[in-house]
Amino acid sequence: ADAARLAETPDTAWPVVDSEVVWENPYFTAGYDVVEGPDGLEQRWYWIDPADVVAVVAETSDGNVVLVEQYDGRLGESLLTCPGGALDAGESFVEAGVRELREETGYVASTAELVTVYRPTAWVRMDQSVVYATDLEAGPPDRDEGEHLDVYTAPPDAALDAVGGRSRPFGGGLVPLLVARDAGLV
Repeated sequence: ADAARLAETPDTAWPVVDSEVVWENPYFTAGYDVVEGPDGLEQRWYWIDPADVVAVVAETSDGNVVLVEQYDGRLGESLLTCPGGALDAGESFVEAGVRELREETGYVASTAELVTVYRPTAWVRMDQSVVYATDLEAGPPDRDEGEHLDVYTAPPDAALDAVGGRSRPFGGGLVPLLVARDAGLV
């Protein structure tokens, strides 16, 4: 009974008494909300609001998963992760996943399904999704200008060990692999 109750989302919302956008650019909006708590005190809750994103757990015909490695200047390090990126206007998570997989790796998926949608952190107002893709056909990537990626394939356990074995594993690669494994997909 407790486990079932924990899975339910409470129907409580604290009133937002003010909202301020303090920064806007083509990639995200940032600001804060002034929220009144149950005790009547007002607090600022800061947020950024980027586009929703997708990570693709793509499985090859021989049971390997596709990983990409690329340098990320924001973190100052190379990240080993699943292919993925932001949704374009009007795209579903699955459509974006299939597109991002093709653009970044060259693999074209004939079959893809949405596994889950979750919130990666409280102060970032975006949904992160995991798409599972199979029936892959290799082809040339169609990367954005300045996008430099190395593409690898590895058995699921080895991929998890490689992503999780980094000095600071990147959640954007680790979580999708764990979700896919937990769902019995890889």
